[in-house]
Amino acid sequence: MDTTTEKIMSRETSVNEIASGSVEKPTNIVASWAKKISFETNGIERITDEQRRHNTTKPWNACTFWLSANMAVATLSTGMVGGSLGLAFWDCFAIIVVVNVFSCLLPAWFASFGLTGLRMTTFSRYSFGYWGNLLVVIFSMLSTTGWNAINSISGASVLAALSDGKCPQWAGVIIICTTVWIICLLGINWIHHLDAYLWLGPFVVWCVTAGTGSSHFHGAGVLSPVGANGAAPALSFIAIIFSFSVSWINCAADYNVKMPLQTSRSQIFVWTYVGILCPTILVQLLGAALYSGTEGDARWKLAYTRFGVGGPLAMALEPAGGFGKFLMVVAALSSIPNNIPNNYSFAMHAQNFGSWALRVPRVIFVTIGFVAAIIIGGCASVYFHDTLQTFLNIIGYWTVAHMVVVVEEHLIFRGNRWTRYDLDAWNKEYALPFGWGAIGAFCFGLVGAALGMKVTWYTGPIAGLIGKKGANIGHELTFAFTALTFPFFRWLEKRYTGR
Repeated sequence: MDTTTEKIMSRETSVNEIASGSVEKPTNIVASWAKKISFETNGIERITDEQRRHNTTKPWNACTFWLSANMAVATLSTGMVGGSLGLAFWDCFAIIVVVNVFSCLLPAWFASFGLTGLRMTTFSRYSFGYWGNLLVVIFSMLSTTGWNAINSISGASVLAALSDGKCPQWAGVIIICTTVWIICLLGINWIHHLDAYLWLGPFVVWCVTAGTGSSHFHGAGVLSPVGANGAAPALSFIAIIFSFSVSWINCAADYNVKMPLQTSRSQIFVWTYVGILCPTILVQLLGAALYSGTEGDARWKLAYTRFGVGGPLAMALEPAGGFGKFLMVVAALSSIPNNIPNNYSFAMHAQNFGSWALRVPRVIFVTIGFVAAIIIGGCASVYFHDTLQTFLNIIGYWTVAHMVVVVEEHLIFRGNRWTRYDLDAWNKEYALPFGWGAIGAFCFGLVGAALGMKVTWYTGPIAGLIGKKGANIGHELTFAFTALTFPFFRWLEKRYTGR
């Protein structure tokens, strides 16, 4: 047999083997490699009970995931806000502890929704309907992108302080966002594996910071105003602490969809609550203490003015010398696990736009979120940081309205019974509510927000009645307006549509 004949027969054999399935096709080879490296290829499709039987995720991953996400420099900067509003350290202490003890219950409860096998913005279809849920999707994508940018800026400010400005904040944003993007491309299995350990480094940083900086902390460095003028900043700080915790609601379920089948809702609730509450309280209290140092030391004040949160942190770690500089790098990189929920869930939100979005690979939406975060974060670090924070405070009110609608749907109209959900109908428009009741209540909730919000360029008519400068009570009014209107609107919807 000549060489030419052998080549022809070899080609024919290869074609026949591929056609018969004895040799993997290229697509199967890709899928095989994806499985070997635990690369996530699916999107928002419901994770079935059968799929959960073969999963290796552990319930305690719900704790370490949130430990890593909240043991971050953004949490530290949030704790500094109280002092910047004019509140004394001990007033900040009371607000941080009390508000977090109660507000962290909410994302912990919502985290258990992931045991349905559905992501949070997909589960919302059972309240808002197939198309009405796009309202939730759009607000979710806006908020996750914005917080991705803001949290990156917090980490970038630490790098800028460490390098004395030689590493500009926009460069730090790129470093942090790029690392987050790579991890989110790999998917949820890698996220849980990495987050099992990523909280340890920042925990060491905050412990050392508390020790080396304690001599500069001043419990009476700031004296709170009294009366209505004291209530106003206190209410505004309460709103900030509350919104920090509940901002996780719209993605809390996303990281539990692959939990083992025998996992109970109480397990997920407890692990999530511990994972959010402990680091949030401890790191925010440290942030409040660091800010008190700026009131007693002119060098600390100057550092805060130049670099934001990174300034006082650098001053507190200064006695540690070279080790302190290493810890500054670890602190800056704590923004990576802090931003993973934002970038990963951005893709999950986007796939709810319709059947066409389901056909778009998850990695493309992750990349779009990554590019948006870099552009916004890089520009905001130079030009409009305060404007972006104001914008995020405004759209943060939607989380309360979204939360109330889903809770009342579950407790009132589903009787707190999971059996009243047809979980296989998550993508069937005809089997879901129309969503008119949820949309109506949502809009009324935003009216309440407009009456009670207090931002740099706008003070609502009710908010302006508190103290000389007004106070932020937008979350309270959003809650009240939504909670009072949804039961009535939903009752009308069920009566006239039957679903």
